[in-house]
Amino acid sequence: MTERITTLDLRTIPVFERHPRIFDTWDAIAPEETLQIINDHDPKPLHYQFEGEYKDSYSWQYVTKGPADWVVNITKLKKAEASEEDIKKRVLEALDTIRPYLQADGGDVELVELDNVEKIVRVRLTGACGSCPSSQMTLKAGVERKIQEFAPEIKRVESV
Repeated sequence: MTERITTLDLRTIPVFERHPRIFDTWDAIAPEETLQIINDHDPKPLHYQFEGEYKDSYSWQYVTKGPADWVVNITKLKKAEASEEDIKKRVLEALDTIRPYLQADGGDVELVELDNVEKIVRVRLTGACGSCPSSQMTLKAGVERKIQEFAPEIKRVESV
């Protein structure tokens, strides 16, 4: 397999656009591909940001360490496939964190099904949430967002 490298020369990008461009490019590359950045200074703050947001899912390697140019290869690591049991556990944890807010409004949420092949979670909004006109917003902006925070491999959440 040939290594695929996407290069971003940050020296040519306005300062306020650099981090958004880096993370947009990072999101677009596939596992085992490399994002190479070229900068005019040590991108150590970026390294701290990667450590906070992508811990254990990237490798960071300096190619050149100044004084004029700093070149870093950031490789996206291939993730091990999570078991259905692990995903279900994280989905239930996510529901447990959002449940008190739903219950405060007289509603609740229950897990109906986890489709591990399609990566879809099906839930049932109950009580006041089941008949609320804002239930779709609650489902997408609340329940789905929280589930994807805990289990990023989930593609979507559906109400049944």
